[in-house]
Order: sequence, then structure tokens, then C-alpha cells
Amino acid sequence: MSLHSQNRTLQISDIPPDKMDALIERANESGMTPEEYALRLIVEALSPREKTFDEILAPFRGEVKESGIREDHLDELFMKARRDYAREQKEKD
Repeated sequence: MSLHSQNRTLQISDIPPDKMDALIERANESGMTPEEYALRLIVEALSPREKTFDEILAPFRGEVKESGIREDHLDELFMKARRDYAREQKEKD
């Protein structure tokens, strides 16, 4: 692999034949050249993105699982927190 930062060229060798075939096929389906399609894939992969809901909740879910808390008890805690929040908001008004 070589990279020339002045003209921003990236050359990749040893791409497995099945991956190259898939790249060409998907590029054709998208109306792009393989180079354009590969560039799009790289830009998308390296662009910042918002986390999915599952990614956001993953640490919390792990802690809940490790704690051994029962689902019904967790539901009670959430309902109490919602009631407390609603009461606090009502008191502000």
C-alpha cells in the first residue's frame, strides 16, 4: 500500500479476488467506478457518526446483567424515577 499525500492517492494491492469482484459489482450497481465506490466506503467508514441506541445502552445493559437485578425490580425503579421526575416538574410550575 502506498500513499501520496500531495495528490491524495492511495494504492492498495493484494485485495482478495472475491472482494474485488464484490467491489466492482456494487460499484456498477451504484453507477460508480470501483475507485469512486471505494472512496465512498472509506469516507463513510472514517466519518464521525451518531451512536445507535444499542451502542448507547450497551454499558448500562452490561451493568444490569452483572448486577443480577430482576426485570420486574428494574421496571419498578424506572417507574419510580419517572414519577419523581414528573412530581419535580410539577413543583417547578
